Amino acid sequence: MDSGRAEPRLHHIRAFVAVATHGSIRSAARELGMSQPAMTRSIRELEALMNTALLVRGASGVTLTDSGRALERHARMIVSELRRARDSVDQVSGRGRGHVAIGVSATVARTILPAVVARFQKDYPQVSMHLQEGQLSALVERLRSGELDFTISTVDTDTIDHDLRIQPLFDKPFVVVMRHDHPLAGATNPEMLCHARWVLPTPRSGYYAGLYRWLDEKHIINAQSRLECDSFTTSLNLIAQSDMIGVFAQGMVAHHGMAGLVELSLETPLPSARFHLVRHQERPLTPAAERLAQLFEYESRAG
Repeated sequence: MDSGRAEPRLHHIRAFVAVATHGSIRSAARELGMSQPAMTRSIRELEALMNTALLVRGASGVTLTDSGRALERHARMIVSELRRARDSVDQVSGRGRGHVAIGVSATVARTILPAVVARFQKDYPQVSMHLQEGQLSALVERLRSGELDFTISTVDTDTIDHDLRIQPLFDKPFVVVMRHDHPLAGATNPEMLCHARWVLPTPRSGYYAGLYRWLDEKHIINAQSRLECDSFTTSLNLIAQSDMIGVFAQGMVAHHGMAGLVELSLETPLPSARFHLVRHQERPLTPAAERLAQLFEYESRAG
């Protein structure tokens, strides 16, 4: 360590993260309750301390340089870890304040999540919550940066990164969904769907990555026969109003009130999905986040 080199202070890091988030000096200053000149001064001091330009200022706002992007992940981790440490102290001291942020898949959001949130809010009425829906691949960088405490997702266990810890929660059957009057509504095995047009989430990781491999091995799907869509609602609407078919967790159509859609009962069922609680390997949860994780475990067993 270079003892003669001054280190950035916390106000520099907070200012940088706010600017990186908003892409604007003015908006970042407003968030932190600073004047615009004070925000600009903090960023310039940080650039001097780092001995490099971190931002490119333009007419439409600011963007990060390569050096800025290298700093951003570490800066976000510093800010999130400080918040988490403060929340932990508050909660252990009997002051139930703080914040938890989690990511969940569409299946979790529409099944066990409401019961979990209701119980958690009774236990921690003063703790604010942030929920983000998506596959693990879309959430993993926020998990790594500390912006999310954990996610409940399907996972490709063969490729999970070593910095993440996974805990199995529950298994869920997945089924083919189509219009009740679809020409293939009488199909009894997956091979009969080989000429169908599919709408499926992007197969980055988790259940759908494995499903794509399974369908491809059976020569049921190819790049020309699928449309990739990561919105649950949009996918259902496409299926309801066209000859496209999709794959969802069993019972999701009923949960969403889509009476015109049916789930196929195939002689050879689709692979089932295993949902996991995914967290960072080395980052402890706050008491509130730990309680929320316990509630997901409880509801998973109850379901």
